[in-house]
Amino acid sequence: MSSFDFNITNAQAAQKLARCRALCAAGTPAQAELAQLAQLAQQAAEQCLTCQHATGAPLRAAVTLLCELGARPEPELVRLGSDALFREVIERLNDSFAPESCAAYDRVFAQVIEFYRRLPAARELDARLRQFGLPDEAALLARKAKLAHPRLPAHDIRKVLLLSRVTIGADVAITSVLLAGARQHYPQAEIVLLGSAKLRELFGGAARIRVRELPYERGGTVLARLQSWLAVVTAIEDEARDCAPSELLVLDPDSRLTQLGLLPVLADETRYLFFESRRFGHETDLPLGQLTARWWQTLSGAGTALFPQLALPGEHTAFGQTVARKLRAAGQQHLVSLSFGVGGNAAKRVNAEFEAALLPRLLQASALILDKGGAPDERAQIDALTAALRTAGRQVLELNAENAAAKLADETGQPVIVTWDGSIGAFAGLIAASDQYIGYDSAGQHLAAALGIPALTIFVNGNSTRFAERWRPSGRGVSKVVQLPIEQLAQKQGTDNLLAKVLTLSQKLRQGSPAALTSR
Repeated sequence: MSSFDFNITNAQAAQKLARCRALCAAGTPAQAELAQLAQLAQQAAEQCLTCQHATGAPLRAAVTLLCELGARPEPELVRLGSDALFREVIERLNDSFAPESCAAYDRVFAQVIEFYRRLPAARELDARLRQFGLPDEAALLARKAKLAHPRLPAHDIRKVLLLSRVTIGADVAITSVLLAGARQHYPQAEIVLLGSAKLRELFGGAARIRVRELPYERGGTVLARLQSWLAVVTAIEDEARDCAPSELLVLDPDSRLTQLGLLPVLADETRYLFFESRRFGHETDLPLGQLTARWWQTLSGAGTALFPQLALPGEHTAFGQTVARKLRAAGQQHLVSLSFGVGGNAAKRVNAEFEAALLPRLLQASALILDKGGAPDERAQIDALTAALRTAGRQVLELNAENAAAKLADETGQPVIVTWDGSIGAFAGLIAASDQYIGYDSAGQHLAAALGIPALTIFVNGNSTRFAERWRPSGRGVSKVVQLPIEQLAQKQGTDNLLAKVLTLSQKLRQGSPAALTSR
């Protein structure tokens, strides 16, 4: 039950903010004070959501409370403020994919930018914004409102700068569609992807694509995330030097690099196209990959179908094929790649018991490739699963970047399970060499769909139904989605039913049954 309701008064909001300031002013908070501040941060996040359609003092007080916590010198308070702001407010607003929530996000985050730009440590941020003619919060919102009706420039474009969505799954589902559209519409243009070095692992195998690395601290402080924008502006200015203004185009697919379009990157915004993925097509339940294609086709008039796609460098494709040959040499011809990674969001996971029950059942008909994920707890879980499988007599081959060459060259042993602890590009190569993919809502499902590999995604649905529809993978291959309502997560019957559904659908995908091929 929320601690606030929509009719919260100005006095109540002010009281909460004053209490937070008093606790912080006392010096380094003791454990009891930290607990009170954590409660205040949670209440402020709830207040932001319940008052999101208003513009008055209660909403502003709640945002200010979270900003002040996030700007404190104590790491514990910074974490309280930034986690409540991003996880409890920003993500929940954006995951609803509703036009009114897009407007609420703009109001909330414009105030966040206004707060942080006034800090002494943010002088450069403030100065840059002023250079763009944006002296305050109202100017940020006015500029954003003008981005609603983009137009695609003529065919004299020599360079397209495409901003990353920051997360791998979103870059595959959304950014790669715009990448394909831009390459098709501007066949002479160089396409520059601005984002993580990991983009080279997924798109580096294509001609006319260059990756320019840009940092973004996903787990950093609010100010650190805002200051990442400075590097974006500098990079775009540098890339623009060898082009006439009319020869440059910047595509922004709702990127965190611009805080979903609130921060500008070009003075001439006729050369800046913003795709508001959370609002476009709000009347439909189409997945984001298809919505992105529809948006691009609306602008370009292109009749060719667009899909999420990858362009893996040759070494990643070859690695996957080598591993597949080794597994098939052991006698099992059907390969299933899996990832139980959740990108740091534990709410997307079912539980260890479900995972431990699934693997032995899959091994009855398939060899398995398990990605160890990117976090210590994910690696520990895979280690626990493979230890149990070894105890049951299954042979496991553990690969990483250092040992892969030697272990793959070793002709002894007949593994039925391979684990991979390494780059996302190599894992994409492993998926490409598989016959099927199974995983939670994370990057792997989108990699499989883009590669045309039959994919089965498990959604623990704690968000709206629209969230699962939007993030359903789309591509040239068959994709199936199984949802576990969050209220069934702790019920054994719920997870048993989920296991049965996953195994049934996996078998249908393996057989290529008409039902699996035609249904969603």
